[in-house]
Order: sequence, then structure tokens, then C-alpha cells
Amino acid sequence: MKNTNLKFKKLNSSKIIRTIEAIIEIIFRLFSIYLVYLIFNWLITAVLVKDASNDTLLSLLLLPALYVLRDCGQIIDPCTVEVLQYEDRITVKRGLHPRVNDTLEFVHVENIEIMTTLLGKYFDYATVILYSPGGNVEMPYIKGAEEIVKEIRDKKQELKISDNLQSSNLSFKDTIAETKTKNILFA
Repeated sequence: MKNTNLKFKKLNSSKIIRTIEAIIEIIFRLFSIYLVYLIFNWLITAVLVKDASNDTLLSLLLLPALYVLRDCGQIIDPCTVEVLQYEDRITVKRGLHPRVNDTLEFVHVENIEIMTTLLGKYFDYATVILYSPGGNVEMPYIKGAEEIVKEIRDKKQELKISDNLQSSNLSFKDTIAETKTKNILFA
């Protein structure tokens, strides 16, 4: 079982800017659906020379609008993110309901991906995804993502070197113990 008294560093995430970005994104998507509605309405009246029923057009665009609105959780998601960096692992807590708690040890990280949005480039935040054989951990909206990735890679190297030293030290001790046992048995 892990020692929970280890020191950790709370990583800063972009809450307000990412919330504004999510609101702008949803408004833009809804506006795009409205634009499609206007284009369909114009095409039907221009091509068919017939007045289209507004109910028919609205019913065709209702499902895409509902699909966009179901993503409104993205607006409050940045406010629920908490990322803790320990000496040997990363822990990400996010969401209101359900509250997700992901942990990944640095030695198991095989690949790191950084995803940056338009505002993320300007305000220096990105989503960092750590991949391992058992799954992945997503660190959303982290400020200074490039530096965090460099720290994770460095710590992974340190832990790997330390594990190699410990395993070689154990095998050396095992060899000495076997030699002593053989000397006692054949003496």
C-alpha cells in the first residue's frame, strides 16, 4: 500500500479561460446549426419555389441542437479539475457527478501526448495525456504543460535508474548469499 504522507505539488489548471472557451465553442456550434437552418430555408424557397414549413426544418435541426447542448458539462468541467504530482505518480481528480480519481505511476508511462486549443496556445495551457499499458490518465487544462511533461520524463528516468540499481544490488546480494550457502554445504 502506498504511503499517503508523501509530498505533492498541486498543478495549476486554467479554469476561467477554459470555461469561457467552452461557452464560446457551444455558442459557435449552436450558431452553426442556426446557419444551416437559414440555408435550408433559403434553398427550399429558391429551388422548390415553395414556402417551407418551419416546423419541418426545426424538427430536422432539433437533434443536432440537443446533441450540442448535452456537452454543456464542458462549461463546469474545468472548475472541478484537481491535479496532484507526487514524487512517483500523478493523480487527477475531476467531475462533480461522478467524481473520477485517476492515478498513474511515472514508471508505467509509455507515451505522452499534449493537446492544445487555440486559446490554450495563447494562454499557455494544454491537456496532457499519459499513456500506459493499462490505460491512460488525462490531465486537462494544465498551465505550463511543456514543463510538466519534461518533469514527468525526468522523474520517470530517475525512477527507472533507481529501480535498476536496486534490482542489480539485490541480484549481487543473492549471488553472495548463494556463494556462502554453497561454501557452507561443501565445506
